[in-house]
Amino acid sequence: MHVKRTSLGTLLALTLFSSTSAAGIDDLLGTQPSDLPNGGNFKSAEICAGCHRTDANDNPAWKEHMPYDTWAGTMMGNAARDPVFFAALTVTNQDFPEMGTFCLRCHSPIAYVRGHASPPDGSGFDPNLSEGLVDTQGVGCDTCHRAAKLTDPADPNAPYYLANAQMLYEDDPDGTKRGPYSDANSPNHGSVQETSLASSSFCGQCHQVTNPEVMLRDEIGTPTTLEFPLDTTYEEWVASEFSVEATKKSCIDCHMRRADGDLPIVNLFDPKLRPNPRDHAIVGGNHWGIQAVMASPANAEHVEANQDAFALALDRTMESLRSAASVTLVEAPSEARPGEAFEVRVRVENLTGHKFPTGYAESRRAWVAVTLVDDEGVERTLLGGYDTATGEIVTDPPTHVYKAVHGKWNDQLGVGEAEEHLALHDMIISDTRIPPRGFVPSDTTRPTQEIDFTDGNGGYRSFDEASFTVTAPSGASGMQTLSVRVYYQSMTRHYIEFLRDQNVTDDRGQLLEEIYLATGEAPPILIASADAPIDFGGSAGPGGGGGQGGTGGTGSGGSPPNPSNPGDDGGCGCRAAGAGDAGPLAAAALTGLALVAATRRRRRR
Repeated sequence: MHVKRTSLGTLLALTLFSSTSAAGIDDLLGTQPSDLPNGGNFKSAEICAGCHRTDANDNPAWKEHMPYDTWAGTMMGNAARDPVFFAALTVTNQDFPEMGTFCLRCHSPIAYVRGHASPPDGSGFDPNLSEGLVDTQGVGCDTCHRAAKLTDPADPNAPYYLANAQMLYEDDPDGTKRGPYSDANSPNHGSVQETSLASSSFCGQCHQVTNPEVMLRDEIGTPTTLEFPLDTTYEEWVASEFSVEATKKSCIDCHMRRADGDLPIVNLFDPKLRPNPRDHAIVGGNHWGIQAVMASPANAEHVEANQDAFALALDRTMESLRSAASVTLVEAPSEARPGEAFEVRVRVENLTGHKFPTGYAESRRAWVAVTLVDDEGVERTLLGGYDTATGEIVTDPPTHVYKAVHGKWNDQLGVGEAEEHLALHDMIISDTRIPPRGFVPSDTTRPTQEIDFTDGNGGYRSFDEASFTVTAPSGASGMQTLSVRVYYQSMTRHYIEFLRDQNVTDDRGQLLEEIYLATGEAPPILIASADAPIDFGGSAGPGGGGGQGGTGGTGSGGSPPNPSNPGDDGGCGCRAAGAGDAGPLAAAALTGLALVAATRRRRRR
């Protein structure tokens, strides 16, 4: 019998996720607008940068770890500059008036506390540039380093309100900052040590999102008492082996890497050196999102001032993606005949502490591809191809796609239907994302049955192992390379077109499409691969190793007969057999600034 030891904190957290204490958005806890005098006296990250970034006379290598330098190009630092967010915000407000204030609460917590998240379209952000940066920077320095904790939490190890950005702030005219060091001091602000700032529960304040206004329906459409789960990254971690004390890996263990050596985190004269300080390049999988921020005309000045930070964020995001999953070619023939069908068995393992992929369900997906590569490097896709004309994954032959699909119950038809109006979602239509190790799901995180992740012992596997039948090209000859791959996208054409077509209020959807086109249409990113030789006989000759593309049958998955032990890398080390194209470069995104400005056209009516 499979048994998982679950900590008290885990049980308490899962209880909170299942709570119905919040009857609606207006009942959410945390510091509310106008609770603090003078707007809370929050400072912009640019003020903090005066001490916490690399100056011209400093060691340039410090840009790899200094707080501002590593934060400024991330999606955290640009959460309120994200053109995808604002396009979705408009549609959300059309579907559910005033819901946008709830959305802005996560994307700019300080703007919410300052009372600037109303009106719900973001137009209330402070127009005063020196103060407005506090609103538009999204999740900035004071968002985290001014955050307070509960005085009497139910779980001392989780001293925050979990989910929906119910953050607490105190009236503090001195702007005291909380951080990891007991001996920090600054001429500009008070400093106190707060070790819980490094806890995963701190991240769980925002990286667990439910809709307090809409209850989840079960698979037959019956309403439950659970708020609809929009984003369950924190809950996925809590329900995994990564949250158990003996094998614990916190969020920052993977998402805030440590620098090597004793280094400064301030640029002052004779600064204290900190052993292996953590950087603030808090990135995940949203590679194209960073490019979209860079290509938005509204962000041109900010991007120009922080080019190195954006380049670093793109690089670190690629490193994060390439450490997220591994792929193994479990079984494949060493030889085959042209036009012959043959079987390959593939294993894709999730190396992260949450589902793979996790986060924004509307646009993130990964999938398996099988490709033949001849001795001249010409590729022929046998499975899991990507149709650039439609932006869709080729489904003939079918492959395994890892994604979540949300939707809405249709009373007339008596079925749940996939659709993209996220403020109205009340059903999980499908969830084929790969669970993390030791996963114990709840009603809001349980995988659906399209791919079987059960291990036969009452638990869930952290990998997908499946057999696929593919057909060799009729013109294949000679020795070639059989390559199994995992591709990932953080944005799809389908979602871009939805946000464009459904917008009847402003031009945000149209602008987003222009950014999408100018940045290469978010092409798939190769994040893992494994190769093996295969002999088709004969001599390939110049260009002779290709021939017509192959076809294949269905893929089948299930528990493998001899599952290997999972790795012990903790989800932070890349175990991919290989990695390929990194996708569009930062330079391409910068070029997109001019392209967008040049190609803007009237919004489609």
